[in-house]
Amino acid sequence: MKLRCFLLSAALALLLAGCQAEKPVETVSAPPEPSQEQSALPEPSPAASEPVSVPPEELTPEELLAEQPIDETHDAFLVDTGGKLGTLLVTVELGERGPNPNPEWESWEYPVYLSVWKPADMSQPIQKLEGTAWDVDWNAYDRHEELDANFDGYMDFSVLNSMGNGASSWYLWVWDEGAGQFVEVPEYREISLPRCNPETGVIDGWARNSGAGDGVTTFHRWEDGKLVCVRRIETWWEPDEAIRTEEEITVFPMHLKVEDRIDGELTQVHYQYFSPGESFASEQEKWESLDYHGGE
Repeated sequence: MKLRCFLLSAALALLLAGCQAEKPVETVSAPPEPSQEQSALPEPSPAASEPVSVPPEELTPEELLAEQPIDETHDAFLVDTGGKLGTLLVTVELGERGPNPNPEWESWEYPVYLSVWKPADMSQPIQKLEGTAWDVDWNAYDRHEELDANFDGYMDFSVLNSMGNGASSWYLWVWDEGAGQFVEVPEYREISLPRCNPETGVIDGWARNSGAGDGVTTFHRWEDGKLVCVRRIETWWEPDEAIRTEEEITVFPMHLKVEDRIDGELTQVHYQYFSPGESFASEQEKWESLDYHGGE
C-alpha cells in the first residue's frame, strides 16, 4: 500500500515538471516602425531660427535737424540747394582757441567748424569748412542765413563772423552744382550788414561810424562769377576840424566821397565838403542809385 502511494506521487511530480518545461517564454516586442510621414521631424525654417534684420527708419531732413544740438556753442540748419543733392544739413560748432591760437586771430576770435551732411547718408560729412567768430556775438544774434546770394537759382548760406553796434561781417558759401559742394566767397566778408536784392542783382551794405550818421555804403555785383564792389560811398568828419559855436557846442564839417568801379578799380568820381550844420543826406541819397552819375 505504501509502495503504491509512493509510485503515484512520483508519477504526478514528473507530469508537473513536463508541463512547466513546455510553457512558452514571454518576450517584449519592439515598437512598430514609424511611417514615412512620421520618420523625420520637420526642420525649422531659416526665418524662424534667425532674427529678422529690419533696416533702420530713414529720417527726414527736418527730423535730423531736430536731433541736432543748438546751444551756446552749436548751431544747425538746412539748406535746400535746389540741385541734385537736394536738402543738406549744416552743423556748426564754436571751438576752443587752444594753447597756440592762430596769430592772425584777434583776442576775441574763436574757431568755427562747419560740416555739411547728406541726410540720406549720415555716416560722414560730404564737406568740412572752417571760419572764425567773435565769442561775444555767438549768442547775441542770428548766426546763419539761407539765401541765393549769387542769384543763380541755387541756395547758398552765410554764417556770422562778427557783429558790432554799427557793422557786421558774414561768411558766404555759395552752392556749386557742378562740383556738388559749397564754395566760400571771401569778398562777402567786406560787406557790412549785407542785403541781397534779386531784382537788381546788387548786394548793398552799410557800416555806421558814429551817431552823426556817417559811415560807408557799398554796392557789389557779380562779374564773371566774382563778387566786386561797383560803388562805394563814404561820409566822415575829421577830429581836428572841430568848430566851437557861440553856444559852446562842438560841430564838425562833413565830407562825402564817391568811388565807382572803372577799368577794374575803384576810382573817385565825386567829392563834396559840407559846412557844419549842412546836411549831406540828400546828396548821399542821390548816389545810392547806381544809375546816378552826378549832376541834377
